[in-house]
Amino acid sequence: MDIEYHYYITFIIALNAGFGKDEAYKIAYSSQYTDDNDTVYEINAGQEDAYENVISQTMDITKPQEERLRIYPLFHFMPGTSDEVWRSSPDRRDGKLHLLNTIPNNQNAKTLLSDAIKSGNFYRIGIATHMFADTFAHQNFVGFKDEFNAMEGFLEGLLPNIGHADAKHQPDIPNLRWQDERLSSKYKNRNNRNIFLEATGCVFDQYCSLAKPPNPTDIRKELMDGIGSAIGKEMEKDTNKLRSQRLKRYKGLLGKVFVEYDEDNWFDAAIRYERDSTTIGTSDAKILYFRKTGFPESDWYHFQEAVKEHQKKAEEILQPTFAKMEVAKLANW
Repeated sequence: MDIEYHYYITFIIALNAGFGKDEAYKIAYSSQYTDDNDTVYEINAGQEDAYENVISQTMDITKPQEERLRIYPLFHFMPGTSDEVWRSSPDRRDGKLHLLNTIPNNQNAKTLLSDAIKSGNFYRIGIATHMFADTFAHQNFVGFKDEFNAMEGFLEGLLPNIGHADAKHQPDIPNLRWQDERLSSKYKNRNNRNIFLEATGCVFDQYCSLAKPPNPTDIRKELMDGIGSAIGKEMEKDTNKLRSQRLKRYKGLLGKVFVEYDEDNWFDAAIRYERDSTTIGTSDAKILYFRKTGFPESDWYHFQEAVKEHQKKAEEILQPTFAKMEVAKLANW
């Protein structure tokens, strides 16, 4: 999934589930920023109050930083439990199974999202929502470099077999109808519209456990109808025009509550930066980063701390699976 779901649709779901405007915005921003948080910064480097963040994405999935592959199963390709992998993985043409297979709405992902919701931390809720929603779009791929992800074709052969790189952006387009040729004929047809709507209902149900809106059944039906109309009819090919029309409809559902997403907003509010005068004019010019007043209360700081907490919880949940695979340390991937 991309910004269409992680920001716009998540924003809509949160509001309908009963969260206030500011709460829903933090959830949606955190959900999308999970994809944009791809740079490690050293803030106040060399000082007592130095701070370093943890990334939750490694740039374009078709050009990943392989030494950071641990990020994918923790934030974007949460695998199902061993039982779910055996029971729910669809038949493949090569007959393979993988312990890290992403299963939609799986128990590991639900546990992580439920834990975030119980914490009442809106930044964690957004990050966990991103991970949970991605189990639907990224189903049948693994967040690992493996032939399990490989698709046939010349161009596909040039791409790394990591996540859905071979499928490019097909799994992330809300209205796309396409085929996953790795799967048997019974399972290969993918209708993203139906998949995204299923994800929407499941996220709403999870949110209701905290926000507790009145008449959730009626609200859920209206939400699903509204998102379904906004996504539009399923298509075999997407265009920029269709995407623009969808974005306009999402904004219409949000109305006056809508806030445009800017990935630099939280960072710029918390951090000031300047050129390192000692490196100006050299081939290794550097930028220095410093805390602004109120840094510990900033959205960027709270988001980064939530990333660390999410990562810790995700590693704990997946440790039994990693143990079966004899993966000693995630950092060594």
